[in-house]
Amino acid sequence: MTSKSIVIAAFCLTQTAKGQNNFHKYYLEGQISSGFQQQSSVAGLGGAFGFYLNQNSSIDFRAREIYNFKNTVVIGAISINYRYHLSNGIFVGAGFGHHHEISEQDYIERPLEAAMGTHDNIAHRSGISAEIGYNFKPIASRGFFQRFYPTSSIQLTYMMKGKGPNPLVTANVGLRIGLQKY
Repeated sequence: MTSKSIVIAAFCLTQTAKGQNNFHKYYLEGQISSGFQQQSSVAGLGGAFGFYLNQNSSIDFRAREIYNFKNTVVIGAISINYRYHLSNGIFVGAGFGHHHEISEQDYIERPLEAAMGTHDNIAHRSGISAEIGYNFKPIASRGFFQRFYPTSSIQLTYMMKGKGPNPLVTANVGLRIGLQKY
């Protein structure tokens, strides 16, 4: 058990030390999110689509379904961010944020309408989004798996319109799939 832990820790350190941007023209991403909204813990899943404008900047469209454990509200957090990528894998981003907030009961009764943002009881709030993150090296350097690489980020959304708790802060880990080399 200890030797496996050492190997995993060494792998993570090597990946971090050698991290780099993976310049795919387009990418898809799946992620797991966890964080807080004021004093409430939240968790959920998300996905993203993005494209690079050049080797240092990209546009990222991200949507997450987050559950607030304290007030049992489901938050459909949507963001569109401009990202600037440093050559060592670190990126920073900022842009537009929007939330669809609905009670757990309404979400359970009509999940499709709630997820699409068309449910009558959804509270729509808009604001700003900011993030910092890291793109790790691809899982493999050759073949099909060079398109898969882990990514992590911390994202903050602050809603300026409407009532409700602010801000929503999540730590996200995921797997990105590069669709076309730049």
